[in-house]
Amino acid sequence: MPRTRHAVVIPALLVLALGGLTACGSQSAEEPQATSTAARNAPTSGIRSQAPTTTPSALDGTQPTSQPTQQPAAKPSGTPNGADGADEETTSSATPEPSGSCGTESAKKAVDDNLDNVPGVDDPSMWTIDDLDTYDPCAALSWVTLSGGGTGSSIRQQMLFHDGDYLGTTTSTPIGFHPATVRLSDSSIQVTYTYTRGGESNADASGRAVSVYSWNPDTESIDHSGEWPPGIG
Repeated sequence: MPRTRHAVVIPALLVLALGGLTACGSQSAEEPQATSTAARNAPTSGIRSQAPTTTPSALDGTQPTSQPTQQPAAKPSGTPNGADGADEETTSSATPEPSGSCGTESAKKAVDDNLDNVPGVDDPSMWTIDDLDTYDPCAALSWVTLSGGGTGSSIRQQMLFHDGDYLGTTTSTPIGFHPATVRLSDSSIQVTYTYTRGGESNADASGRAVSVYSWNPDTESIDHSGEWPPGIG
């Protein structure tokens, strides 16, 4: 019997200029964006930003000062991905607790049925799936990362799911480099974005911005804290 649910599935409200994309060949001397925007101003509709109003320094190569209060059970390994030096995606050993309301679709069908709603490419068939194991139909929040090219700095998008229902993407425009992602809990994930700074090449990209996305059962939407890469948030 089909399940009745009230998950928020809203298209992105903020369309950002593609010139701000931190993808292949882009260079940025900007700092990661830490904002306190409401849901209507966040990169993806339904994401409620709880980021601090101060912008941490990204010029000394350190991690942004706005860190999540929860620490993942396993951190991104930082293993280079080919010649472009992007971090591989790493999932934590934290096991999601079943919410009691699981989706019935397979990971592949859940992704394929919603590729048309993923912004970033003219032809949805251009997206390739990085890993389906990160999808969990029983988790309050799970994700699937998509690639739009074959290099470490090619564009990426991350699809978010609640109990198997598609919510939207973490950003309204694609990001460059692979977003290293770990699970913090059944309802929360941490994403570390990579971007270039100054005159850096893609292979030497040293910029990092850390974001945490959490399912909020009260608002039935995603809360965000931390930073997005320059030009995204």
